[in-house]
Amino acid sequence: MAAVETKELETIELLQTHYYKASYDEVKQAYLEILSGMGHSVISVNDDYCEIFSEAPHMAVTAKIIMQTPKETSIDFYVSSEFMFGASKKAYKFIQEVYTKLEAKYELKGLSLHK
Repeated sequence: MAAVETKELETIELLQTHYYKASYDEVKQAYLEILSGMGHSVISVNDDYCEIFSEAPHMAVTAKIIMQTPKETSIDFYVSSEFMFGASKKAYKFIQEVYTKLEAKYELKGLSLHK
């Protein structure tokens, strides 16, 4: 089992908090569409805590979406994966794929902007 987390104070660029030029609702909707396309089941959407919990076979993901300003929203992930081999690699691949798809839709403002 492996757990991979993105956060503000991270040295690995892929795992740094990503900020997009979009509102909370825009990023949330785009992320839900991405999950659907990736075969993830959305277990819960909690707008009070700005979290979305989803599952796929051998993987559970908690996404934290925070609107910094009306046009700046960040997204972070906590990915827990259970594979015999390559669990961390599959978690990294999930994060990379989501960030790539979000960047195709919204302008990336930067990484770890509020250290």
